[in-house]
Amino acid sequence: MTKPARKSAYAPLYDFIPDAGEPREIIDGLLWNRLPLPFDLNHVNMWLLEGEKGFSIVDAGFNNELSTRSWDKVFLDVFAKKPVEKIFITHFHPDHLGLGGWLAARTNVSLQMTAPEYGMAQWLTDEAKADELESLYRAYYIDAGIDGETLETLMGRRFGYKKIISPLPASYIEVKPGETVRLGARDWKIIDGYGHCPQHASLYCEADKIFIAGDMILPDISPNISLFPDSFQSRNPVAAYLETLNRIRDTVPDDVLVLPSHGAPFRGLHKRAGELITHHERRLENLRDVLKKGGPMTAIDAARGLFAHRSIDRAHDMFFALGETLAHLVYEVKNGKVKKDGMMYSLL
Repeated sequence: MTKPARKSAYAPLYDFIPDAGEPREIIDGLLWNRLPLPFDLNHVNMWLLEGEKGFSIVDAGFNNELSTRSWDKVFLDVFAKKPVEKIFITHFHPDHLGLGGWLAARTNVSLQMTAPEYGMAQWLTDEAKADELESLYRAYYIDAGIDGETLETLMGRRFGYKKIISPLPASYIEVKPGETVRLGARDWKIIDGYGHCPQHASLYCEADKIFIAGDMILPDISPNISLFPDSFQSRNPVAAYLETLNRIRDTVPDDVLVLPSHGAPFRGLHKRAGELITHHERRLENLRDVLKKGGPMTAIDAARGLFAHRSIDRAHDMFFALGETLAHLVYEVKNGKVKKDGMMYSLL
């Protein structure tokens, strides 16, 4: 049983969306799997790539009981016929890596991912790094103008990453930008991406014109582009993301089938990349308007102005809104349009 595809700005290519644990073939040897998420963004897509002797999995889903039950069904209905031979992770976020360790242990297959993504996940789950992590994030929030109970709530949330992913394997197979990997019956070139995470790995099959975009290009929403206080991420995430979008348009043809991590498969890669560039240009304009009307302000006050159209009082929402705002503030500071004086930001 399948659910009807929800409305999108892009014409639906299929008249279904797979139910959890019931992957559907959309191209010869390529199955679309979808698992639920316990957030407002309520799903994540994975791709099962069938080869002669086994399947390759692209991304693992979120670490919760509903997801593991869904994978149990996939193992019974799909992998009973052919085993899992490779597991490829696009990036470290918990809706992508969350069950990576669980899948690796269940299949005795190593995870494949870029070194910065594995390093970030390792850093966030290493007990020996807890004091360093706490110190960095406390200073980050205080500098943004957050204190008191809100500060402690946000600090508690940040340390939750380890709780929502399965234990990370002690080793992995490193993949690098520009390399070609064999997943299923196809060769895929690794296209690196920045701004959303340390070094995202999308996959491009030139022979069949398929682009597994991960979170780099989504059809209906913009991926979160945030500044966080660690050495793995870009220090200018907005610039890094805009450069990524332009590079994708230069290196991946427009007529590919785009397989995003959220939303449904679509066509129109270059158009969507252009829309995402415009989205950030408008956000920068909105940020300048907020600073113009409000005068010198802290990053959290700028975030409340930038996201005035919705509440950001919940810790989850504040975390992402603040990160996005700081990323755009940094972009404008580096471009000479905004100055930072202590904790305060203002237009130049």
